[in-house]
Amino acid sequence: MIKNIEFADPVLIVSTGRCGSTMLSNMVNLHPDLLSISEFFTSLTSRAFLGRKLTGKAVFHRLNTLSPGAKALHRNNLWVDEFLYPLGPDARFLPDEVPPILCSTLPHITEHHERTWDELAIVLRARGKAQLAAHYRFVFEWLTHRFGKRVWIERSGASLLFVPLLASMFPDARFVHIYRDGRDTAMSMARHHFFRLRVQAEELMLKAGINPCAPFHLLGTSPYAPWFEWLRFQFFSAAKYQHTEIELPAFGRFWSRLIEYGTRYLNALPPERVLSLRYETVLSAPDHELGRFIRFVGPEFENSQWQHAASALVQTTPPRWPRLDAETQIQLGIACEPGLTRLGYHGDHN
Repeated sequence: MIKNIEFADPVLIVSTGRCGSTMLSNMVNLHPDLLSISEFFTSLTSRAFLGRKLTGKAVFHRLNTLSPGAKALHRNNLWVDEFLYPLGPDARFLPDEVPPILCSTLPHITEHHERTWDELAIVLRARGKAQLAAHYRFVFEWLTHRFGKRVWIERSGASLLFVPLLASMFPDARFVHIYRDGRDTAMSMARHHFFRLRVQAEELMLKAGINPCAPFHLLGTSPYAPWFEWLRFQFFSAAKYQHTEIELPAFGRFWSRLIEYGTRYLNALPPERVLSLRYETVLSAPDHELGRFIRFVGPEFENSQWQHAASALVQTTPPRWPRLDAETQIQLGIACEPGLTRLGYHGDHN
């Protein structure tokens, strides 16, 4: 049924995370023709891109089984902003049993998220062996058809390093890169459990001489990451984790690594496949920037009512990093300088 339907070329929103990409997903969600797929890849953590040929049942199991890290966080009420599944007495799942696809992706699309997963699960399990990309595309196109949309747009936080893989998996896709001043991004990451855990792990890898940005070591593509994740959370102590201090510049260095590698990958693509959006400019001129965005997705999707409604989601907030003490500003600026310079912020840390 889906094979006979023509969809517009898909779009992938990539970023470091904590830079306005969730806001952009919410804007996309208002458009009558665009399907906003939020946090699909991120919800699968260390298993997101593992496996070449899989059965539909294996992919169903992946989308239905929470990772050890997410289980530990949910069990200890350590929530992230992107978790949308409505817990409570009427919920089908306990916090540490929620399927990854129900953590953010389906509740973002519909209030009938459990019913939608039941319907999708039937057809997904019935699929035979295929490339992982084919299975993922099937899921995205099934949802696009199910909700009467014309193009799917996936957005996952911290997806910037997956650009080469995503470009290979979805050769017809184009990329929107949304970015923000690294100093404010780092401050936001420091309050987010996913990024706190990831930066902790990457700092240890760096001390051991391991490049965390290399595909073999990258969370989501590394073959050993699922085993490391399982071991790491076997004896997870929420109290110890919450009392562990991570210096703010570590988040700045993490952000800079993502920007340096990610922009290099984006620059290797044909320029017509990439659109860059600066978060601060989206806040100051939302109508103009959303116009650029929708024309990139496809001029046939231009919609003045949507632009007006989407612009209303913007909440202008002043940068937070200038309120840090002078010494912390300097240290954070130095940590972020490579990425700031690469993006045209010029690394001002005075």
